[in-house]
Amino acid sequence: MVSRLILLLAAAIVCATAQGGEIRFPGGDTPEDKRWDFVLEILALALQKAPGKDNEADRIIRLPAQMQARRIAELSAGELDVAVAVGSKELQEKPVLFIPLPLQRGMLGWRLLMANAAGAAKLAKVNSIEELRPLRLGFVRTFADYPAMHMNRLTVIDGADYQGMFRMLSAGRMDYLSRGVGEVFDEHATLLARGVRGIEIDPHLALHYRADWFFIVSPRRRDLADRITRGLELARLDGSYERAFQRHFGPILARARLDERLVIELINPDFPDLGTKLPPGWWWQPEVRRRAGTAKP
Repeated sequence: MVSRLILLLAAAIVCATAQGGEIRFPGGDTPEDKRWDFVLEILALALQKAPGKDNEADRIIRLPAQMQARRIAELSAGELDVAVAVGSKELQEKPVLFIPLPLQRGMLGWRLLMANAAGAAKLAKVNSIEELRPLRLGFVRTFADYPAMHMNRLTVIDGADYQGMFRMLSAGRMDYLSRGVGEVFDEHATLLARGVRGIEIDPHLALHYRADWFFIVSPRRRDLADRITRGLELARLDGSYERAFQRHFGPILARARLDERLVIELINPDFPDLGTKLPPGWWWQPEVRRRAGTAKP
């Protein structure tokens, strides 16, 4: 009888936790790392649009950022509740709940190039994928779109980790980095604030391939996955998602001037097949004046 009461009490606690309360998310715990700002805003928006059954206030706990493989492992084990991951076909097979909406409308696949002085001089002469391939691209091996860089036959220099690749660029061990348009200006400002000089954002080129963040949820929190899915759809329908998107990315895109750059199209065969699940016009697309053609593997 006592054992049965303990089990019932434990089940009640789990159910109560599932309705709201603390939601553990890896990323956004340090103010200078701005990569998580938009997805955290959208997570809060989705939860607001689709409250739990008891209307319990949600509190998103920002934990230290982790590599994607560790995020997936801790979600599977129930040590995290929700995270974001770069979409891939492999991700869809992982033991997590995959929510098939690209959170930034493809912004992660619009890339600007950060270069040291020597790399910047080389990039200024690049007008095609063939001319880009010999230059040394710094990329962290554990980044989910790392295989795509090799599929496009770019010369990839492995970065030790996120912070390490900036140090390697500054030391001249690579020519350039490819950074998401939503990341690159904050990252460059952080380098300047730390006294790092000689690194610049190339004004001439942009890369593009299909890539984005997706929410992934612990399989123990199906209730949370359902809320996020429902909340995202409601935010899309009532315009609040679009307002958040324009507020966050509008100034960034104006500064990036993608319509004035030469865009080199890359392939990413590993991007997940989303079929007809996306709303019409979901992928953001600038008016690009100059394209260098699509890379062939």
